[in-house]
Amino acid sequence: MEYFLIATCAFLASLLAFYSGFGLGTLLMPVIAIFFPLPVAIALTAVVHLLHSALRTGLLWKEVNWNIVLRFGIPAVLAAIVGAWLLKKLAFLGPIGSYEWFGRREISLLHLLIGGLLIAFATLELFPRKGYQMKSLFWGGVLSGFFGGFSGNQGAFRSLFLMNADLQMKSFIGTNALISVAVDGVRLIIYGLSFGMLLKNIQGSLWLSTMGGAIGGVGLGMLFLKKITLIHIQKVIIVLLYLFGILLALGII
Repeated sequence: MEYFLIATCAFLASLLAFYSGFGLGTLLMPVIAIFFPLPVAIALTAVVHLLHSALRTGLLWKEVNWNIVLRFGIPAVLAAIVGAWLLKKLAFLGPIGSYEWFGRREISLLHLLIGGLLIAFATLELFPRKGYQMKSLFWGGVLSGFFGGFSGNQGAFRSLFLMNADLQMKSFIGTNALISVAVDGVRLIIYGLSFGMLLKNIQGSLWLSTMGGAIGGVGLGMLFLKKITLIHIQKVIIVLLYLFGILLALGII
């Protein structure tokens, strides 16, 4: 039963992340952690996230905008190194508060900061000033890469800036995915995760069900790609920014 639930969550999260560029890890990891130890949940989610981004990149490789990859991706990768290094230095920083709601919830300064930024950026996108849009690829890369290395929350910031980069739908998804692969690879190396030890605890059936769900989400996303416009995705991203911002600030995710 737990494998079915995890596979279903992987499918839905993969479908959502296919278009928006974020949300897979945020939704999938807590579900896996309900049934398995946290290290197993983190390891499996990290690998599924990389697979998902790599699949999107492979399917839309010809649509990748290399100019944006270089202008956005290079600052993102460099900032991810700084963020991951800072995380190692501040790994034992305690929570600033806690409360009881379906268990003990802890509020950290990091999650409060990220949640507040997501909500603020979403609000700015709802009421854009004339001539104002978040089009700075350099600072967008720095911001998304830093928080990607520091907390793993990179996709929301990346999608927020890239959706204003005048990309077509396929190019938006492919470019977003390739940058995600680069940042994920760098931050995992910096973290020094020992996948050899963690992955030994994951049963083959769990691998198959989770990967199958993620691949199914990518497949369905490709099937309906021609029916989805960037305007639709912009609306979805703004809603998700509010949702994830609130959940992060409250210490729920």
